[in-house]
Amino acid sequence: MEARSEPELVINPATDEAFARRAQERLNHGAAPAELQAELRALYPNAIVRSRGLAGESETWYVYRDGHWVPPETTGSEST
Repeated sequence: MEARSEPELVINPATDEAFARRAQERLNHGAAPAELQAELRALYPNAIVRSRGLAGESETWYVYRDGHWVPPETTGSEST
């Protein structure tokens, strides 16, 4: 049986370091996409995790904190 390589995480928003760190930590503990989504939703109720695996490419998981892609925050206009 071939060893499975760890998927690449694409975090959105990329500027939320705490969210990215938590997602990576859960991935490091072996969470599958549905498990990662459920665990993230404990703190981020709208979080969504989507897996994409194309032939010839490594598996990629898209991890959206707000349930959808949001544009990068611009300097000086943070909403939180």
